[in-house]
Amino acid sequence: MVGDDELLPAERKVQEALGDLPLDFRAMAVVSNLFRSSAAIRRHMEAKILASDRLSWTSFVVLWVLWVWGDLEARELAAAVGISRPTGTGVVKTLEARDYVRRRRGASDGRMVIVSLTVAGRRTIEHLFPRFNAEEVAVTDHLTTDEQDALAAMLRSMLRRVGAEDKAGS
Repeated sequence: MVGDDELLPAERKVQEALGDLPLDFRAMAVVSNLFRSSAAIRRHMEAKILASDRLSWTSFVVLWVLWVWGDLEARELAAAVGISRPTGTGVVKTLEARDYVRRRRGASDGRMVIVSLTVAGRRTIEHLFPRFNAEEVAVTDHLTTDEQDALAAMLRSMLRRVGAEDKAGS
């Protein structure tokens, strides 16, 4: 395990409070640091990049998913973004009110709702994404390219592991 001088204050506190318990602190450090890093990067991106366009992280991800994958059924869109269907409905309504997306009924099944980018939505994501990516570079440029590749591979491995378990449980 890493030396105490490398631990973050939260990690030190956990070890002080729970150090006598039979826990896997290495696994805990991986998952808790992944969570804290994700939350910190999300807050950073919202404040530095998305706030100027009055977009939340989730709204941005909806625009990005539609930009990359094209029109999606509302249920598929919510799953791709990683949100519940009711949350997806609220986000899509907000984006629709700003003329960034539009909803229409499915041609073969009127109960289905198809969500697509509007011209304004496409223009917004095309304008915003280069700035977003530049900030992704700024957040990771202290890592070598080999470290970036290794970290991306490790995260992919964890996603596959959790994704496989999620599918097995459903």
